[in-house]
Formats: sequence, structure tokens, C-alpha cells
Amino acid sequence: MMYSVIALTVIMGARVDLPPDEVSRRVETACVDGRWEEDCPALLAELELELYGNLNTLAVARQPIERDALIVAARGNFPPLAELGLRRLEHLESPAERDAARVAIEHPSPAVRETARRLLESADPPAAQAYARWWRSSGRRGWDGLVPDTTPMPEQLGLRDWADLRYRYFASDEQRAVFTSGLPPEQLLGKIAPGAKVATGEQVAARAEKQKQASAGTSAATSAVEQGLARSGLGALAGLAKRTAKQTSKGGETKPSRGFEPVSEFADPTSVRYVQIERPGAGPPVQAAAGRDNELGQTVLVIRL
Repeated sequence: MMYSVIALTVIMGARVDLPPDEVSRRVETACVDGRWEEDCPALLAELELELYGNLNTLAVARQPIERDALIVAARGNFPPLAELGLRRLEHLESPAERDAARVAIEHPSPAVRETARRLLESADPPAAQAYARWWRSSGRRGWDGLVPDTTPMPEQLGLRDWADLRYRYFASDEQRAVFTSGLPPEQLLGKIAPGAKVATGEQVAARAEKQKQASAGTSAATSAVEQGLARSGLGALAGLAKRTAKQTSKGGETKPSRGFEPVSEFADPTSVRYVQIERPGAGPPVQAAAGRDNELGQTVLVIRL
């Protein structure tokens, strides 16, 4: 029970200590018709928590819930509310319900995104396919799955600002941050990494293939030498060769690599452009790859962490 209370506190966010009627009145005077005061996020969180309590009570009692109410819930920020709304919809019947699922698939909470994805896969395959290529599953379940993902700080990525970028939770994880933008790939990279040398998708793919072949050749040669030593009765020397090879490999890992790794999710690798983004005082440079994704209708930016 204590864990549930802590998790609820984490995913709830800011709170205000006001009666429900007062919360509603404050929202109507401070958070609608273009007005947005400082306490609006906390006020809306209170309304969503109240709605969640009401809908959950109806669900536990097996009472019918209007689909319009479930649509509002599915579009909510409060993870348990959004997950409940999507789950109770069960299937998507109208354009408004499909729109709610598309909104939810962008939610910071993995559990909400997973539920929205399942609904879209059965009701709107083209929309689901647009996300499928980039999808990253968090592997978190239960209360852990409801806790929202965090976004990396700009300095971690070497970015000066986020003005033309939209962070995409469904495609990001601990190893990479994925954004979309309306700018063309080369213009976007020129803005976030001015003056950086740009590599084309063909160049990166060719280098990766060359490195793969070189690595395979080295492994084959090492194996042949070890087998020859073993046949000559020099097993101890073969073991020494293997140990020193491991030590050499580990020593090489201490130096940051400036090579590019191809991003496999791009449908047209030849249109992708790669740069290194320097991070002053924040460690080695990071790789950024930008390319057009026609299904998402945007330029996708992938930054490896």
C-alpha cells in the first residue's frame, strides 16, 4: 500500500489543497478562454484525479460509462485516468476515439502508450504502422508502467534549445532521444550543430560495412592462429594470446569513438544525414542523425546517448 501511495504521488504531480467545488470555480476563471495562471496545472491535476475516482468507482461497480467521458479520460495527463479511459473503450468506434488514442500514444507514461498502441493496431493499422518502426518498449509494468518517463536535459544532448523539436516518448529510451521537426534534415542539423561536418547515409553505411568485414577478418585470423597453436601443443601460449587480446580490446574501449552508427529505422537510409554534436564539459560528442519519415510526415532526429 505504501508503494502505491508513493507511486501515485510521483505520477500525480503538483497538488492544491482546495474543495472540489472551489477547484472547478478556479479553473473556469483562471484556465480557460486563453487565460493560464501559474496554478492551472495543479488545478487541472485535481480535476483529473476527481474524474479518475468517479470513473474508477463506476468501473468497480460494473456500471456503464459514457464513451464521451472515456474519450476525455483517454486524453488526460494523469496516467491512471488515461489508461482507464483507453482500457474501458476496449475498441475504437469513432474518429474522436481514434484521435484520443493517437494523443495517448504520445503520453509520457509507458502503460498509457502501450494501451493506445493496442487499440490503434486493431482499429487504425496505418496510424499504428507510422509508430511501429520507431517503437521502443520500456518493459515496465504495473505502477512502474504508469510512472511517466523523464526527458533528457538539453546539455546531455548538446542542444542549445528545443524550439523546433518535439520530443517523442514512444521512440526514445535510455540509449537515445528521438525528436521530430518540420525542418528539412540538413537545415535542422545545421541549426543544432552549426559548422559540424555532415556525413551522408551512404557514407555511414559503407563505413559500417567496411568495419564489419574488417572485424570478421580479424576474428577469423585470430581463431586460425589459436587453432594452429593448439595443434602444436602450445595451448598455454594460445590462452595467453586470448587474454592479451581481451586486454587490448578493453584498453581500446576507454577512448570515445567518433564513428557513426547507422540508424536502422529510417525507411530511406540514403536520405539520412549524420553529425557529431560537441558537448562542452559534458563528455564525448554525441551522434545525431536526421532524416525524413513520410509516414510520420516529419523529419526525425535521433540522438544517441
